Amino acid sequence: MVTLVVGVPDSGKSALAEELAIKLSGDTKRIYLATMEILDEAGEERVKKHRKKREGKGFFTIEEPVKVWDAVAKVQELEKATVLVECISNLVGNVMHDDGSTLESALEDISKICKEAKNTVLVTNSFACEEGFDEETKEYVSSLDEVNGKLRSLADTVYEFVEGEWQKSENN
Repeated sequence: MVTLVVGVPDSGKSALAEELAIKLSGDTKRIYLATMEILDEAGEERVKKHRKKREGKGFFTIEEPVKVWDAVAKVQELEKATVLVECISNLVGNVMHDDGSTLESALEDISKICKEAKNTVLVTNSFACEEGFDEETKEYVSSLDEVNGKLRSLADTVYEFVEGEWQKSENN
């Protein structure tokens, strides 16, 4: 089962994704794959906040900003586990700044996780491309939109934050 959670920043994506991962996993292994590359104090604080919110929820955390399949493939009994990937938008940004990676390879990694894990919950942002964005930011938003579109086709269920509310759709 693959679930995609799409929303704007600070829409509650992480909380919803954690809730979904806990429900899907039942009593089986829960893996939290964190992709944020900590670059400054604000990033460190965000990571601390997310770690604190996960305390006591039974997640085994793996931190890997780019080579996500390599990190998850080592997990024993992955086929029985639920993997929560937080966050695809960080992964896209990391890959765009990593000389040895491509968006295609990142999508292949995510696809492998989705195929091998019992359940996968993918968290991603959506952004409107604004006039004031520089070219690099416009390229990032466009790349993220493309990746999100491909992830929608992988997902069995999509939760999307639209006009202040979560909407659920099924891909059957």
